[in-house]
Order: sequence, then C-alpha cells, then structure tokens
Amino acid sequence: MSGGVETPRQKMIGMMYLVLTALLALNVSSAVLEKFAILNTTLVDLIHENVATNERKAAAILASTSKEEKVVKAIETSKQVRALSSKTITMLDSIKDILSREHDGKPMKGDELVGNTNISEEKMLGEESKLPKVYEGSLVNFHDKLEALSGMKFAKLNKRAVDFAELKNEKGEVEHGDKSFIEFSFEGTPTMAAIAGITQMQTEILEFETMALDSLAKVADAVNIKFDKVVPMVIGPSIVAAGAKYTGRLFMAGAASGVTPEMFRNGAALAVTTDAETSIKMANIEFAASGEGKQSYTAEIRPGAGKPPLIRKIEYEVIKPTIRITNGNAPSLYMNCGNFVNIEVPALAASYNPSFTAKGASIEKGDKPGKVTIIPKERKVSVTVSNGGAVIGTENFDVKPIPKPRYVARDNQGKDIDLKNGVRGAGFTGLRINADADENFKAEVPKDAQYRIKSMEVILARGTQRVATINATSEILDMNAWRSQFRPGDRIVIDIKSVSRRTFTGEEEVVVVVGGVIGIPVQ
Repeated sequence: MSGGVETPRQKMIGMMYLVLTALLALNVSSAVLEKFAILNTTLVDLIHENVATNERKAAAILASTSKEEKVVKAIETSKQVRALSSKTITMLDSIKDILSREHDGKPMKGDELVGNTNISEEKMLGEESKLPKVYEGSLVNFHDKLEALSGMKFAKLNKRAVDFAELKNEKGEVEHGDKSFIEFSFEGTPTMAAIAGITQMQTEILEFETMALDSLAKVADAVNIKFDKVVPMVIGPSIVAAGAKYTGRLFMAGAASGVTPEMFRNGAALAVTTDAETSIKMANIEFAASGEGKQSYTAEIRPGAGKPPLIRKIEYEVIKPTIRITNGNAPSLYMNCGNFVNIEVPALAASYNPSFTAKGASIEKGDKPGKVTIIPKERKVSVTVSNGGAVIGTENFDVKPIPKPRYVARDNQGKDIDLKNGVRGAGFTGLRINADADENFKAEVPKDAQYRIKSMEVILARGTQRVATINATSEILDMNAWRSQFRPGDRIVIDIKSVSRRTFTGEEEVVVVVGGVIGIPVQ
C-alpha cells in the first residue's frame, strides 16, 4: 500500500482493507462492520510484531562497535528514526482512543463500538474539531522528517482517492476524486472502519521505519551478525486450532550464503527456497493440525559438506476451537421452518471451510462458509461442525413450536372490523378473513409465515336461528347477496374450518385451528 517492498502478509491485509472499504460503500451491514473489527485486531497484532522487529533492528545497529564517522552517524540517526516512529504511533493511538468514545468521553465497547456509524465522522469532519489537523499533520511530519533523516524517498501517507490506482475505472476516473484526504478517509465512514483505517496507517509508518532502519543497518554493518552457535529455528504459531493449517518457516540461524542445506519434517523432505525478505534459505512447513493438547514434530537441517545434521523437536499445542453463532434466531429454532443461522469458528480464519451434519433436522449450506439453513423435525436438534475432516464440535438447539396465527376480519379496504360495534348492514358489501402470523415469527422466518384459510362456514344469525349460510373456500367474501336480509341485531358468524401454511420448502402444512370463530354484530 505504501509503494515500498511489502511482505505477502502486508499485501494481503492491505488488499483486505480495500475490499472491505469497497463493500462498505455498497452496503453498511453489521457483517461488514464486524469484519473491520477483525481486520483491526489483525492489524494491531501486526503492529506489535513490526514494533518488536524494528526495535531489534535498532538494537543491532546500536550494538555496532565501529568508530567510523558514517557508522556513528547511522547509529544516531537510527535513534531518531525509532523515536520519530514511536511518537507518531502513540499520537495515532490517542486519536483512535478519542474516536472510540462518545462525545461525553464515555468509552464505547463491543457491539456498541462496532455498530456505531457516526462518531468518527462527526469528530473528524466537525468544523471546530482540531483532530483532522493533528492527524494529517502527524502523518506529513513523520513522512518529511523520515525522508530528511534517512535520505530516502517514501510515498506520501495522506493519500486521496486519486492516489489509489485500484479505485480508478476504465476511463481513469476516480469517484470522490475531488475530496481531501480527511474527507476521503472519514466521510460516511463508520467508527470501526475509521479506526481500522488509522491502524492501517500505523502499519505503513512502521513499514517505512523498517526500510529506513534496513538502510542504516547496511551502513553500520548491523546485518552481519556473527554466530558462535548454529541451531534450527521455526517461525510459526505455538497454538493452532484443530482443523486449521499449521504454517511455519524452518531456517538455519546464522546460515551462510554459500550453503544450500536440505531440510526435513519428520523425515520427509521439504522444498528449500531463498526467502525474499531475509535472503535466508528456508522451507515452508504446512500441514493440517490434528489431535488435541501438546503435539510435536522433528525438524532437521542437513548443512552438507560433511557437517552433522541439526535436529530439533518442535512443540506446539492444538486447542479446540470455539464455535460462535453470530446471527439468526439461535439457540432456539422453529419446528419445520427454514431457520437461517451463521456458524463461525474465528480461530480457523481463512482456513474455515466447514461441513455440517444434523441430528433431528435437515440442513442446507448457504452461499458462504458457515451460513446454513436448519429445518428441524424434532424438538431437540444438534449440529456437528467439521473442518478439513476434523470434528470441531457440536452445537445444540432447542426447537419451538410454531405460534398459532391470529384470525382477523377486515373490510374491502383492508381495515380491521370493529368487533364490538360491528358493521352497518345496508352498506356492507364485502368481507376479508385473514390468518395473520405472529409478529416475532414473521420477523425471524418470513418465508415460513405465510398462512391461507382453505375453508370456512359463514352464518347470518338472528337470535338462535340461522338465516343464511355460505361455505367459503376463499378468504374474500361477497356480502351483496345478504344486504337485503340484514336486520339490526343480526350477527355474522365466521367459523374457520381449515388453514394451511406454506413452508420454507414450498410444501403445504395443515394448521390446527385454534380460536377460529369470529362474530360480527350487524347494526
């Protein structure tokens, strides 16, 4: 994103940020905002790693014992570069803290912060706010001072929309191309997305610092570290979820550029390549983690030229991932309905490609991993989640009976009839009887909340006598034939005989009629 040499991980995160920003422009949904929260957490972790890396680089430069003028100058410059970067990162952290608080200073946490869509825009675009100048000024100050200290050129940090080639259309035009950096960054931007944007900017600051320190390290000879002990090392996770891929990099610490070692995991040969970032020969280690608890494998490096092999036991821990139900009407489902549920396993991240088996229900996979439709057939349902052939866990659901519909009498205009005062017989020409679904039921499973009255008996009653009767198979009743027979004090009695519900799968389900008698007085 900065125009410098980026690691594959940095490129991936940068592209994720652009994709999420594009999705945000199309649809501000809770799912998109949650992904910004996840992205922000990933970026913060990357910042911690980069800070630690840059501190080690700076420490290596400071450890140089050379008294040459250029080395002494490089050492002093490295101190200034590290201090400049730390100061700027701290300033941006303070701005993120301000954006994560209400106007009265109260911190927003959890769903309140993720779901907020206005605080960042109000604070960064308010006419009296000082934050925009502080934010952009910090970025410009860092950029200019770093160029002056290092003698290097860096891409500007306060980029506008026109500075991103990814945002240009086929004609080379950019939407929002006339907006300032602050407007482009914060106008219409939810708070979590704004915070993630500032965090992304911090990663670029640290990337620039890395480039400057690498340049200074070459001057100070800090890259030529002398080892008196050679050991195999693995860069990889110490904890990995069952079903997830274990990914690590095996290399020989203190490796000489003229040596091409052979590398193995549990006796199986690995492909050895030169790492683009460090120029050290490494082998990627990747396999599906299995089991649970403490696990291990044997890493071996054979340097060649008559040197003995280097062998080390690498230990890691496999944990059981947590299944999270993030939306839908879980943990309760409706019987014989299409219940939409999103089942996530955050620990698996991009490795999540689940399969599901259900007991007491049928289950249909959705258009994205984890999105499913559960159609219960029993009062208790269990769904087992697997990934890469490994069982992650089982989630249990209670199943609720479908609430009975409410039967409502309406006039030809769709207005509810006043059952206390009734209707005027002389002007009464039509009647509509509807079966209305429970509001919560209709909101949670709208495709299953469709009722139809199949048959009913309609009676014109006078005292204890039946004056006329209609056996109806339609919800719409024509009352014109009875207009001449209506007398004040008569009653229209609707006795609903049969009702059906159209299910999620398109089937017709018989509904047991409860409370299906409606009486309408005639004036």
